[in-house]
Amino acid sequence: MYSEILNQLKGIQRTLDSENSDIWMTLKDVCKYSKLSASTLYRNILSGKLKVSKKTGKNLFKKEWVDNFLGN
Repeated sequence: MYSEILNQLKGIQRTLDSENSDIWMTLKDVCKYSKLSASTLYRNILSGKLKVSKKTGKNLFKKEWVDNFLGN
């Protein structure tokens, strides 16, 4: 019984993780999420530590990229 519940929870976590990887965030969102200043984020973008997409003319970040940056 316990292992069945644990397997179901792991499946739910995998589903949530895959859904969160498609979330796009603005610089303002990343500042709130990470509690870092915009200047700190800009420095890390310029040094290549934080991945950013500029295709739309705005700095957009995948939540996955931000999580990877914060984890390092």
